[in-house]
Amino acid sequence: MRAWQVSLTVILVITGFLAVSQWRAGRPLRAQVELPTQRVEQLATLLKQQEEARRALEAEIRQLRERVAAYQRAVGEGRGAAETMVQELAQLRLLLGMTPVEGPGVVVRLQRGQMLRGILPLQARASDLAGLVNELWSAGAEAVAVKGVRVLATTGFRDLDDGVVVGEWTARPPFVISAIGEPLTLETALNLRGGFVEGLRSIGLLVTVERRDRLRLPAYQGILQHRYARPTKGP
Repeated sequence: MRAWQVSLTVILVITGFLAVSQWRAGRPLRAQVELPTQRVEQLATLLKQQEEARRALEAEIRQLRERVAAYQRAVGEGRGAAETMVQELAQLRLLLGMTPVEGPGVVVRLQRGQMLRGILPLQARASDLAGLVNELWSAGAEAVAVKGVRVLATTGFRDLDDGVVVGEWTARPPFVISAIGEPLTLETALNLRGGFVEGLRSIGLLVTVERRDRLRLPAYQGILQHRYARPTKGP
């Protein structure tokens, strides 16, 4: 073999060895370079998924907040309606005399006067009681009771031999009428010159009117029933 052929063979062998060595040396280097790249891609994918999940949670939170706000509005509206109904019911019960009440007012006492010249004065009648109660209503009384029995605008008065039937209860003299309202207004209305009270006094009945800072009247205990009147169905 010639010298140049030997030299060429040696060069080729060395070149091949270097190429193989470089390839083997490059494998771990590329692996080391590719590993972080894959990791970054995985992290990027994970980050994207987490971002999408965060956005979905934020959207769900917004929806929940909107639902809570809607529930609160509904509860508020329902509570307002319920409170209004409760207030209206309380006012209705007050007007119907179904609840005890207290406040300032007057106390009116009606009884037979003293005997004069051997003449026995007249006994107070149902019409006298009814007239006094009507005078009090007209003067602005908000609640009235006769001898501790609450009366309404529909309460009837009927004579007995020894007393007066007030609604469903019997009252006997002396009669005491308690009325809640503005005390001075009620007293002034009853003591008007030429008024109903003066007429009672003129026939010998004793009528006194006293202002009170605080009165307490019981609830109406009768039966509220309409046999013939019915609510209208149209305007």
